[in-house]
Amino acid sequence: MSQWLSAQMAQGLAFNAGSNFDPPQEVKGYYLQPDVSFGVGLIPFDKRQFPQMQNSQLQNGVAQGLFPNSTLFPNFALHLRMGLPWRGDLYVRFADATTPSGYRISPTMTAQVQTNSFGWGIRQHMFGGDYPTLTLGAHYNHVQGYTKLRGAFPVSAGGGTYDNNFTGNIDWSINSFGLTAIVSQTFGRWTPFGGLGYNYATGSTHVDLNLQSQDFLVQSVAGQGSDRPEQSQGREIVGLSYDRDTWSAFANGELKALGQMEYRSWIVQVGAALPFDIGFTKTVIKRKRAAAPVEPKSVLDDGTTPPAPRPATRPRVAPSKPVPPEQAPPDMIFLR
Repeated sequence: MSQWLSAQMAQGLAFNAGSNFDPPQEVKGYYLQPDVSFGVGLIPFDKRQFPQMQNSQLQNGVAQGLFPNSTLFPNFALHLRMGLPWRGDLYVRFADATTPSGYRISPTMTAQVQTNSFGWGIRQHMFGGDYPTLTLGAHYNHVQGYTKLRGAFPVSAGGGTYDNNFTGNIDWSINSFGLTAIVSQTFGRWTPFGGLGYNYATGSTHVDLNLQSQDFLVQSVAGQGSDRPEQSQGREIVGLSYDRDTWSAFANGELKALGQMEYRSWIVQVGAALPFDIGFTKTVIKRKRAAAPVEPKSVLDDGTTPPAPRPATRPRVAPSKPVPPEQAPPDMIFLR
C-alpha cells in the first residue's frame, strides 16, 4: 500500500513540477515584469493498481476506501521576468502550495500539505505581426514538500466493529527540466495561445504509513515505500491573455497528454502582470551619453590636423562718459 501511494504521488507531483504558466506577452529589453498567479491542480489515483492486502481485515476494498480517487492541491506562484534585447526574456519563479487546516481528501481522512518550488527559465519570441508569434522556452523547476495524513476508519472483526487510527507521512524532492512551444495571435487586446510542453523529471517520493488497531482482534499494520517519477511527461497548453498598456491578465490550463494517467491530470491558473522600467532603456542611455563631455579629435577623418582653437576674447566695454563737476560726489577731485 505504501509503495502504491508513493508511485501515485510521484507521477502527479512530477506533472505539477513541469508547470511554468507562460503567457506569451513579450517583455521589452531591460524591463522587469512581475506576475502573480493562483491555481489548482488534480492528482488522480489509479486504484486498479492497488495491491492485494495480506491482512484479512483490510481486504475486499477496505484499504482502498482509505484513499480518494483523486486529490486537489492549491498553487500560488510568483514570476519575475526581465526582457532581453533580442526579443527574449528570462525569469525566476517561486511557488507555494499550502492546504488549510483540516483539509479533507476523503470522508475519513485529512491531509496537511506543504510544498514549495523554485526555478528559472529563458524564452525566445519569433515571427509575429501579421503572423502568429512562436515562443520557445527552456525551464527548470525544483519541487520539495511533505504531506501528513490523519484518519480513522472502522474495521469489522470477530463479530464487532472497531475504530482504527491511520497516520501517514509523505515527502518528496523532484527536479523537472522542460521545453515548451507556444503559438499566439493577438486580436485587439485579446491574445489566445496554445501549445505543447515536455518535461524530463528526476527525484523521488517516500511514504511511511501506519494503521494502529484499537483492539487485539485487529492486527496493526505499518509500511514504507519509495518511488521515482516517470522520466518523460508531456502536456497540452491552452490559454487567453488580456493586455492593456501597463498591465495584463491571463488564464491557462494544462492537461497531461503523455505518460501514466494521461488526460486525467490537469492544472488551471489565473494571474496578472505589471511591467516596470528598471532604468536601462535606450532613452536613459542616450541621455547619459549626451551629458558626457566630448573630447576633440586630434586627427580628422581625411587625415589632416584640425586648426588650433582660437583663444577666447574678452568682451569689449564701451568707455564711460565724463561726469560734470556739479554732478560729482564730494569725495571726487577734478584736475583741469
